[in-house]
Amino acid sequence: MFKSYSLLFYFLVVFQYAYAQEKYVLQENFDNNKRNWRLYNHQSNQSKIISGKLKWKYNGSSSLSIANYINRLSSKHDYTVEVLIDSKLPGSESGLIWGAINDNNANYFLLKGKKYKIFRLKDGKYTSVKDYTLNLKIRSDYNLLKIEKKGSKVLYYVNDKLLEELPYSGDLGKLFGVTIWNKGSIEVDKLSIKGRLLPINVASELHYPESPENLGKKINTTFEELTPVISPDGKSLYFSRRFDPKNIGGAGDHQDVYRSELIGERWTEGANLGRPINNGGPNAVFSITPDGNTMLLMNTYRKDGSQKGMGLSLSKRISKGWSVPEDVKMRNFYNKSIYNEFFLSNDNKIILLAVERDDTRGGRDLYVSFNEGDGIWSVPMNMGNKVNTPGTELSPFLASDGKTLYFSSTGHPGYGKNDIFMTRRLDDSWTKWSEPENVGQPVNGTGWDNYYSVPASGEYAYFVSSNRSFGKSDIFKIKLPTKVKPEPVVLVYGKVLNSKTLEPITTDITYRNLVSDKEVGIAQSRVQDGFYQIVLPVNQLYSFFAEKTGFYSVRDNLDLKALNGYKEIERDLYLTPIEIGQTVKLNNVFFVRSKPILKESSYPELDKLANMLLENASLRIELAGHTDNLGSPRLNLDLSEQRVNTVKNYLITKGIAESRISGKGYGGSKPIADNSTEDTRKLNRRVEFKILDY
Repeated sequence: MFKSYSLLFYFLVVFQYAYAQEKYVLQENFDNNKRNWRLYNHQSNQSKIISGKLKWKYNGSSSLSIANYINRLSSKHDYTVEVLIDSKLPGSESGLIWGAINDNNANYFLLKGKKYKIFRLKDGKYTSVKDYTLNLKIRSDYNLLKIEKKGSKVLYYVNDKLLEELPYSGDLGKLFGVTIWNKGSIEVDKLSIKGRLLPINVASELHYPESPENLGKKINTTFEELTPVISPDGKSLYFSRRFDPKNIGGAGDHQDVYRSELIGERWTEGANLGRPINNGGPNAVFSITPDGNTMLLMNTYRKDGSQKGMGLSLSKRISKGWSVPEDVKMRNFYNKSIYNEFFLSNDNKIILLAVERDDTRGGRDLYVSFNEGDGIWSVPMNMGNKVNTPGTELSPFLASDGKTLYFSSTGHPGYGKNDIFMTRRLDDSWTKWSEPENVGQPVNGTGWDNYYSVPASGEYAYFVSSNRSFGKSDIFKIKLPTKVKPEPVVLVYGKVLNSKTLEPITTDITYRNLVSDKEVGIAQSRVQDGFYQIVLPVNQLYSFFAEKTGFYSVRDNLDLKALNGYKEIERDLYLTPIEIGQTVKLNNVFFVRSKPILKESSYPELDKLANMLLENASLRIELAGHTDNLGSPRLNLDLSEQRVNTVKNYLITKGIAESRISGKGYGGSKPIADNSTEDTRKLNRRVEFKILDY
């Protein structure tokens, strides 16, 4: 009985193994282009999929391929590739490109008339495996080319006749397709790959509560919508549209930037942003900062707003719209690919790049560049092999938490040509990431899924898909399950105002970690009304302040340590003019409870006050200390006076003459809020200063 069970188990294992080996990884009959083969449409290079055929005419002077990255194929196991191809031009060289990264890193199996050729390119260097030597019995129309990878060997066939059995040199990547060398004209009837399917790494128990929602005909058209960027507050959507005759450059193969606003629950008609953002070339927005005042754009611009070349640029909001974009000054920036995407983080500290460089693993990799100050960005650094593959990584989006990265990839196993993945940053090296997870269906489908954008709330994702679209690709929205949401953040908004006149002030708002005093980011208030908006990760203490010449900048603080979900907080910032009689509350001066001992987190605020006194030699101030009304009035008065003396002594240690600082404690006699709750009592516990002379 034991032997019978053992034999049965053995039979099942062998059967399952054989079945796994025979699984179709790709079966392309060219009935349509759902797999999004990149087709060419130029005078000397035309290709199309029609009537069950891929038809391609190429009149170039070098090699070119039409191929896809087959990310679910396990190249560690045996596999078979077949293509049924008809060469229409006598003497042309055409056939299979396989196990490739790109045209310069690939294995080739070509036919030329009645001869075949096998060779390999690595970093563009040619290695001949088998040159054109043997006359074949070929058909007058379609010929079947096949390679079979078996263990350490590769078998080459034409029309099922074994030609060669050669050592397997290893795959460079998983790009497979057809190729033409120099010039030619071919028709491809089918292309198939059998082998071992790799599993798709989808988050466990992932379930989307709703189906994707097409944003509708106010935004999507019969043309091609791309690169959606949702503003952090979720109220503005920037996107590009290609082939629209209303574009500045007309209906050609380029795109303009459009914008739509969310009014209630409806999106407005997408409006062309016009010049200088749009011109006759391809235009796209990659990021919009939380304050809505800075835009990261594709390509570079001349001073007249015309397109200069590839790269990335920044535009600032001005009173009449947007400034002419200026080049991002990044050390040793270059891109070997004709394609690129970028992303500017909410805090203006990080730019992510999807480009091809000398150390790129595949078609394009993801890189990070750091803001060094004074408008200079660091040399792009590769984000590592956990994220990057020998395929192509593109369209990076860093969520408002500064940790959760979404990107599209052909290299990680997925449902289609391009899928969207999520990974989380594990430390500050920017090279250590969690295992990328496919965000699953229905976001990802059998086609091309790309360009993913999430507002600060993390509630929805906006993405581009060719599935269920009006045109070639549309913009969709979907409600996110917790598994693929970013970590929670807080959106802080308000106005920067003159405390005396309540008029709006245009200036920078800096926000810092309250404990370390490390700068976290910079926002800018709006010209018209002083409105600002920032996004802050939870579980931290923050200080933030606005600065303007002629005003004393008061720091405010936020304690977000107890929050564990998205929240919006309104907080106006008041700048006090440096004038005699003006009183300023020092929000970020903290003492040990019931003691006149300063906490270390008070030093940045007091250092700023000391610097103002040093810069204005005639300035004299009067300090005032206040407490709440709990406990003994006498003790509260004593405590307030002791705290005033502590602040005064700290300023003296910073070089301020004692004669310029007077002070008095008032205990709980001058409340600015009621004392019924702890939240209001803490407003009464404060230190202020009044300008006596200036």
